[in-house]
Amino acid sequence: MASIYADQFDVLVTTTLDKVRPTLSDQISNENILLAWLNMKSRITVDGGTVIRRPLLFAFNDTVGTYSGYDLIDVTPQEGLGWVEYPWAQHAGSVTISGEEVKKNSGSAQLINLLQAKMDQLKMSIADDFNAMLYGSGNGNGGKDFIGLMGICSNGKQYGSADTGVALPTGASTTDTHLGGINVATYAWWDANLVTTAVDLTTFDGVDSLNNLYNTIRVNRAKVDLELTTQSNYEAYEALAVPNIRFQSLKAADLGFETIAHKTAEVVFDPDVPASGLWHDGANTVAGGGAWFMLDSARLEFVQHADSWLTPTEFVRPYNQDAKTALMLSMGNLITDSRRSHGLIINTVVS
Repeated sequence: MASIYADQFDVLVTTTLDKVRPTLSDQISNENILLAWLNMKSRITVDGGTVIRRPLLFAFNDTVGTYSGYDLIDVTPQEGLGWVEYPWAQHAGSVTISGEEVKKNSGSAQLINLLQAKMDQLKMSIADDFNAMLYGSGNGNGGKDFIGLMGICSNGKQYGSADTGVALPTGASTTDTHLGGINVATYAWWDANLVTTAVDLTTFDGVDSLNNLYNTIRVNRAKVDLELTTQSNYEAYEALAVPNIRFQSLKAADLGFETIAHKTAEVVFDPDVPASGLWHDGANTVAGGGAWFMLDSARLEFVQHADSWLTPTEFVRPYNQDAKTALMLSMGNLITDSRRSHGLIINTVVS
């Protein structure tokens, strides 16, 4: 038994972890519609450094124009280019195997089965955690969470659940409108397209509200290609839209997700999209209904750290336990270089 635990165990766990890492990455991206879509669009990237830094265009070049003959051409130095910076967020999961478990599963085949079961549990848990975080504000766990769509599309104003009454993290501000190091209170061009009025998706007025938000985003030269919402919202829209919809080839269906068209975008429902929430508009706390996100995926990016993405540590035995533990570590974040290329309705109603 000692030989199996000390020798075969280390070999088997190393081999198993090496095999788990690519399948875990695939599971996370394939089971989450947002990540599956970004992966299809080549918007999952790898980077390094102390922060995630991207160039930012926020104004046009005023020297552009026509001329004739000997007209002077404007060579005025231009501003309008800057940088947006996001912090790295860290994520971890662990798997522990006791000496007793190893002894009760002696033999390579049984030990592999034990390891595989624990790894499957870890994979499922990590995938579910990422899926939930990517719809959040980034305020969870004291602001340590990955930035989610709520943080990008609503200026970080959602701070809890109407169902659970989760409070704002200690030290966080209900009026903080910073994202990527830019304060929307100072730079209005960094504002998201946020609709806070109630939208009844069982009526054509509700569909008109969807169309209005879509068109508003288009005015900002963005191209909405993915819309994410709750199942009840999806079904309400589907009931109204199907008789009038123009059917087309839908990419999300090829990725394995139920989808329907809205203009040139695809609508997909996800159980982790917030169905209710508490919101702060800078002055008051208000209750909201289900969320409906409109996204230009070309202006979103899921960044993974080059040195830490689903990276397993070695199994280590504490000095006072008959067990071995390994960690699965990641660094990354969800970022945008154009908040106004996205939109959000935070108070949908399905009457």
